[in-house]
Amino acid sequence: MFGIPSVGKLLVLAIVIAAVWYGFKYLNRVQRVEKGERKGGERTFGERIRKATRQRTGESDTGVIEDTEKCAICEAYVSVEGTQGCGKPRCPY
Repeated sequence: MFGIPSVGKLLVLAIVIAAVWYGFKYLNRVQRVEKGERKGGERTFGERIRKATRQRTGESDTGVIEDTEKCAICEAYVSVEGTQGCGKPRCPY
């Protein structure tokens, strides 16, 4: 009744199935990122581009991790070392 499918028809069917599969994966990931429920190590498209650009140009990651603490007066997180006053009265920094 249906006959033998040709190689071209099977190839088109495989492409359509792959497009639908990866489309749903992409939309699901976008929704998780918007909700803030990313998996560990999962990056957004912009983060992946920035990382690839840094690797291509040879730049190192300039993000330095510092110890911080919350100021009781300002309620802002300030670096423990080398901080300057914010100008608010009674600010210990």
